[in-house]
Amino acid sequence: MKDEYVVVGHIKRAVGLKGEVLIKVYSQPESITEPSCIFLKDSQKNLFKRLVIERFRLKGERDVICLLSGIHDRNEAEGLSRKKVFQRVDLLPGLDHNEFYWYELKGMNVFDENGNFLGKIEKILETGSNDCLIVRNGEGEILIPMVEGFIEEVNKREKKCRVNLPEGLIEATFTPLKKKR
Repeated sequence: MKDEYVVVGHIKRAVGLKGEVLIKVYSQPESITEPSCIFLKDSQKNLFKRLVIERFRLKGERDVICLLSGIHDRNEAEGLSRKKVFQRVDLLPGLDHNEFYWYELKGMNVFDENGNFLGKIEKILETGSNDCLIVRNGEGEILIPMVEGFIEEVNKREKKCRVNLPEGLIEATFTPLKKKR
């Protein structure tokens, strides 16, 4: 687990003149503020560089303005814009019983209440009011809102998700996959 990293956000832009950056956090800000560090990937060496968060302040629900160690001015901060922010899995804060990190859901098999296979979770779409699972099978994609009553069970060990969907939701959200030529 110590050498396992997951994407937890991205650096949106530089803030101010002293090297601060605005980070969009995909889950909760605690995923970077509690360990007080982030990791950036050096794509050429395939290594992760640890940057200590010297100070931070929240800006909205999922944005954090951070002063990072080793970043001293706006030019250095601008060089980090659009970079993905990673966290080591063993440093992520613990979650309550029915909470999950997005990386834990991706790739899960999704079944309806009758045991019919609907597809695999391809990704999670942030919509503002609630997140949606994008579930893909060989034919297309469906969107499943992550709301109470729709998600019946998530079994991380077995990589399974059981859903109870209202009638017509699959047909209303189904998008066929484009065939490759």
